[in-house]
Amino acid sequence: MNRRRSRVATWLVVTLVVSSACSGTGTGARPPATNPDKTTARPTGEPLDRQALLDRGREAYGSPGGLAVVYDEDGQWFGASGEADLAGTEIGLATRFRIGSITKPIVAALVLDAVADGDIALDDTVSDLVPGELRADPPISVRMLLDHTSGVFDQLNEGSPADIDRLPDAEMRTEARSLVRRYADGEQVIAPDRLLVALAETHDRYFPPGTGYHYSNTNYQLAVMVLEAATGAPLADLMRERIVRPLGLEHTTVAPSDIESPSLRGYTPGRRDGTFNDITDDLIGFGNGGNGGIISTGEELLTIIRAIVSGRLVRPPLLTEMTTMTSQSNSTYGLGLAMYELSCGTFFGHGGSVNGTVSLALADASANRAAVIAFNLVSPTDPELPALADDLLCG
Repeated sequence: MNRRRSRVATWLVVTLVVSSACSGTGTGARPPATNPDKTTARPTGEPLDRQALLDRGREAYGSPGGLAVVYDEDGQWFGASGEADLAGTEIGLATRFRIGSITKPIVAALVLDAVADGDIALDDTVSDLVPGELRADPPISVRMLLDHTSGVFDQLNEGSPADIDRLPDAEMRTEARSLVRRYADGEQVIAPDRLLVALAETHDRYFPPGTGYHYSNTNYQLAVMVLEAATGAPLADLMRERIVRPLGLEHTTVAPSDIESPSLRGYTPGRRDGTFNDITDDLIGFGNGGNGGIISTGEELLTIIRAIVSGRLVRPPLLTEMTTMTSQSNSTYGLGLAMYELSCGTFFGHGGSVNGTVSLALADASANRAAVIAFNLVSPTDPELPALADDLLCG
């Protein structure tokens, strides 16, 4: 096992665009819908063997370990496959992992909670709420951040080495270069969200705000900046007060402020000899955590996604807005929630890919059927998590 930072990602280090970004696998421009050709056919009358499906899916993807939690009319099922790390640590219900961009529907739920309380309005202008972070013209609304129609550049997935040199503020350029040096020296550092946003602002908009769709992690760093400014509380406190305590959770936190290692280690493929690179704790791109900083367990994440989709955490009619797909994204993304058409119905949720862990959480509108899946490998191969979710839920 190679625990050093991959040389392949050196250019990412230089631009602050590292493996901690929520990347395209499972969270990219549009969370993928299930491909029915990839589902596993089961002969009529044969009992559904979820463990075999999970094992087969993990082994086909090549991940050291994986887990799945499924909820349906028969109750809750938990399955573990492989190991949490290369030392052979067992995967269990309390195994924590980085959920990546599944953080986004949680952040969206908190923003909508603040909207319901009158702290924010969806059509408020972001540059009015957090002055100096974004160019003011043309204006961008809070709603545009949540549904990725702002046109703001996705620094963590698409930045370039020249971005630091293009920063107009000399002190910020110095800060960015210092962070890069410290990271290269092996120090665990997290770039401030305002720096990541400033780097994104060295690029033009993808399109005039509100006229297109482009998935961007910067949107959710800005959403948390707006949320914290409006409420006067950090994301970690808001999540603890509005989600963790009401749902009785014990293992769900956000980085920052929690920078402890989860027990499900995250890997990328190493050399051709079958080794893996452990990138679990490369945190530099997390900023305020809004783009993908939450750590949870499969069981607790299942509880969260069911609570969001069922309306326990989001009050009507805001839940309707959250699950209404924006026309700019071909009807697959709403306010923090993506829509998945499985063979047994419509589900809402999100995918995540961060620091060597790829995951998916989704539930139907009644929250009577839901699933969470996580593998501890991010590779160029598609893990086909929606197809596996279809097998586990609809078989």
